[in-house]
Amino acid sequence: MAHIVYCTPRVTVYHDNALDVLWSLPTESFELILTDPPYGVAFNSSFREQRFGEIQNDRDHDRGDIHEVLAECVRLVRQKRHLYVFGPDDVLEGLKVSERAQLIWDKGKTGMGNLSSAWGPQHEPITFAVSMHRHAGQAGNSSPAVRMRKGSVLRFNPPTGRKIRHPNEKPVGLVRELIESSTRADDLVLDPFAGSGSTGVAAVLSGRRAVLIESDEQWIPLIIDRLEDAERLANEAEAV
Repeated sequence: MAHIVYCTPRVTVYHDNALDVLWSLPTESFELILTDPPYGVAFNSSFREQRFGEIQNDRDHDRGDIHEVLAECVRLVRQKRHLYVFGPDDVLEGLKVSERAQLIWDKGKTGMGNLSSAWGPQHEPITFAVSMHRHAGQAGNSSPAVRMRKGSVLRFNPPTGRKIRHPNEKPVGLVRELIESSTRADDLVLDPFAGSGSTGVAAVLSGRRAVLIESDEQWIPLIIDRLEDAERLANEAEAV
């Protein structure tokens, strides 16, 4: 049985292997997939290694597992609804999705990245795709184009200094922009590689619901703390 560590009407968090949870979920359970998988590049960064340790599943041989997780995500998201996947888009190869489009997260500064490289990264790719999976022959409903047809470059500063709590933490503003562009209020968002929990925080603050899955135990307390803060803010906003 999947291990649920946090559950409210807004968010459910699983501490478990992503595939084990996804296999138990019914087809077309979600309106959006938004996730940041481990890239399988094993960056050589002394800062990252000393402060956070090696990222779980961040080796080349883990890419097949990521592809399998995303294949399940295509099954779980409603047909013609959206997927956003941070990092290289090859993990979506061969899946039943539309032609992939690349968005660019402009971080506004040079990041750590692979310190053996002569060039430091100032951006990160985000792959946008639409599920074309046919579920039981149903045509499905297209996703609402609430705020689509915008520029492909998204400028948000990443956390810096002591504000960094996770080696790949995404700014809530960026994640919220993606969520609000592809969902309506109360829609359900899935993140099978939750990391620091930014997807859940952004979903709560946007009036959406979320299911998060994280296999690395060290990040569970951080996810729960952030969600509790977000839910408190959401409750206060509703009370006004």
